[in-house]
Amino acid sequence: NCTDIGPGCSVEDTIYGYKPNLGSSAFFVAIFAILAIAQLGLGFKKRTYFYSIAIALGCIGEAIGYGGRIIMHSNPYDDMGFTIQISCLIFAPAFVAAGIYLTLKHLVLAFGQERSRIQARWYTWIFITCDFISLLLQAIGGGMAGSADDDEDLRDLGTNLMIAGIVWQVATLIAFATLVIDYVVRTRFAWEAVDPEAKALLAQKKFKGFVWAVVIAFVTVFFRCVYRIAEMVGGWANPIMRDEISFIIMEGVMIVVAVIVLTVFHPGYCFPQ
Repeated sequence: NCTDIGPGCSVEDTIYGYKPNLGSSAFFVAIFAILAIAQLGLGFKKRTYFYSIAIALGCIGEAIGYGGRIIMHSNPYDDMGFTIQISCLIFAPAFVAAGIYLTLKHLVLAFGQERSRIQARWYTWIFITCDFISLLLQAIGGGMAGSADDDEDLRDLGTNLMIAGIVWQVATLIAFATLVIDYVVRTRFAWEAVDPEAKALLAQKKFKGFVWAVVIAFVTVFFRCVYRIAEMVGGWANPIMRDEISFIIMEGVMIVVAVIVLTVFHPGYCFPQ
């Protein structure tokens, strides 16, 4: 029944067991806000609306989530701060993943649909639908867990939904990677049949930068999701959940790196096709 730190209500008794670091939380709010503005600006300038809006929404969710952690720095028992950060930080990376998924369709169109297992247009529909399911599960679960107060059954249900959403997201990422690798291998073995314009595109440094940016973003989002599963399956207040350094690195830094590379090597400049 604690509502603030005081006699009999120490910071160690909270779910996280610490006051969220103010400096790191403020940094993440600022960097994600800047990246959201940059993505929106580039998106409207280069007309990559869906890609940039998806990533910008992820950045906005991250900024709001870290705002919740700033509230929790002042009072680790604050229910509103806890609900904001658990809800927003758990599902915001799904929007970044959506931006990554969008790239496959355009890569297939550029290098030839005939070597793809499915038609290029279906990549967007399939993976965005899967991403939406993940987003929905994580958002509902986060809201339930954050508003559960002392209702352990509701919190456990919310936790299970969040875990299901993240596991679904990991499965979707693995399926995406499998299709990408399959397409790359099939294209490499049929390189003579690839359009000369596509070959010229691959020779450009800026396009290579974009490809590596997508790879780096994929890996960092994937590692973040695996970390979140490990963090959640141990139950509330487990040792991983109470380790702020690992949270800062695996949740915050991973997504910052993903969004930075997707912004610096924006497809509007590096892959206008």
